[in-house]
Amino acid sequence: MITGFHHFAIIASSEESIAFYRKLGFLEISRINRSYDTVVVLEGYGLEIEVFIDPRHPARPCNPECLGIRHLALHVDDVEKIAQEFDCGPIQRDWFDEKYCFTKDPDGLTIEFHE
Repeated sequence: MITGFHHFAIIASSEESIAFYRKLGFLEISRINRSYDTVVVLEGYGLEIEVFIDPRHPARPCNPECLGIRHLALHVDDVEKIAQEFDCGPIQRDWFDEKYCFTKDPDGLTIEFHE
């Protein structure tokens, strides 16, 4: 039986992505250096993110969007404040009239901030 999410895995091109997720409040709990990449495990807000740093992967050239995971949505208490800090696009309202906005991590993965 499924009891919840265990973690999300993201392929990143550089340490810049680790800095981005740290700025979001995630803490690095583990780092494994392998011959072909570095795996950094971050934890915060009851979520775990595995970031695989490997600059050899192609960028996300999808237009309008790639198949697969569309974005990572994080619950926030103040969309206006975080929108300014992370250079989000316009603040919008969803089908439940809740506010949200989008930004991208350094490798182009869309991050949603949802109030």
